Amino acid sequence: MELASKALEEGGTYEVRVDAKNPKGEGIGKVNDVVVFIKNAKARAGKTYMVKITKLHQTFAYAEPIETNSKYFIGNGSLIV
Repeated sequence: MELASKALEEGGTYEVRVDAKNPKGEGIGKVNDVVVFIKNAKARAGKTYMVKITKLHQTFAYAEPIETNSKYFIGNGSLIV
């Protein structure tokens, strides 16, 4: 198994598709085969986010959506344009 620290970079930005949600409302997706928990991503599964990795662990990472020129939903249901 590849460690997350080799596949991702803390502070880096990546595009992530939400595959599921956990009970806390965080989106769950993968980047380079590393599980990423997206805080404030309360959209339905299948939505795509540009995220910034905020905390990197050995086998998973936490991220938050970032504002881009594309359209992305944020946790409160708003649309970032």
